[in-house]
Amino acid sequence: MTLSFPLLINSLIQSSPGPLEIFAAHGHGRSFCQWSYVLHRGLPPVSDCEIWQSLREHPTVTQTWGLVTDVGNDLIYGRTVDEVFHNVEVVFEHLAELQAAMTFVRLPLERILMLSEFRYRVVKQMLFPGPTVPWAVISQRVIELDERVAALATSLNARVLTPRVTWYGIDPIHIRQSQRLAAWREILQSWSFPFEPVVSWPSPHTSLRLWRSPPAKRSYWKQTYDASQPSWSTSRGTSLWQY
Repeated sequence: MTLSFPLLINSLIQSSPGPLEIFAAHGHGRSFCQWSYVLHRGLPPVSDCEIWQSLREHPTVTQTWGLVTDVGNDLIYGRTVDEVFHNVEVVFEHLAELQAAMTFVRLPLERILMLSEFRYRVVKQMLFPGPTVPWAVISQRVIELDERVAALATSLNARVLTPRVTWYGIDPIHIRQSQRLAAWREILQSWSFPFEPVVSWPSPHTSLRLWRSPPAKRSYWKQTYDASQPSWSTSRGTSLWQY
C-alpha cells in the first residue's frame, strides 16, 4: 500500500467524475493490533487509530468504498491468529457500519509459502526486526489467518481478491514495481466506478508530496507528533486524511 500510495491516490482521482474524500491508515510495517515501528518512526494500530472517530463525525456521503489489505504483519510481530483476527474484524465492523462497498485483498499465500526457512529469516530480519517465530509455525498461522479473514469478508458481502503470484518477485510481500500498474488496476476494478479505472502515477513532485504528507499521529524517537487533517488536497476539492 505505502509503496504504491501515490499511484493509488492518483488513480482514484482520475477514475472519479467528482471530488473525493480519501481516508487512509497505512505505513510500512503497519500493525492492526499495536503501535508499530520502522526504524524510529511509530504509528498507532489500524483498529484503534483516529480514522474511525473522524469517519463517524464526518458528514454522510453518497458512496463509500473500503479497502482492507496487508493483514499479516502482526503475525511477524509475534501476535497470535486470534489476536490479529479480532483486530481485523473490528476494522471490517467499522466499515460495515459506514455501509462501505468493501474489498479485501488476501495475503499472497502462493508466493509466501515458497519461502524456505533461511529466506524467511532473512526477509524477517530485514523488514521486521525482533524475535523470530519459526517458519513452520508462522506459515501455518499465515494460512489460518488468511482463511479466517477471507471467510469474514465474504460473510459481510465484501469482494475478496487473491493476489497473483506474478505480482511478486524476490520480495514475497511487496508488489514489484513492474507489476504495480496491473495489480492496482485489478484491485480497483472491484469497486463500482462509473467507468474503467484509469490507473497511472502522478508526477514525481506530487508523488513526493503524497509520500511526505503526515498522518494525524506518529512518533519519532518515542516523541509523539500530531498533524492536522486533511494532510493534502487538490484545487478540485479532493482531500486526503491520514491516520
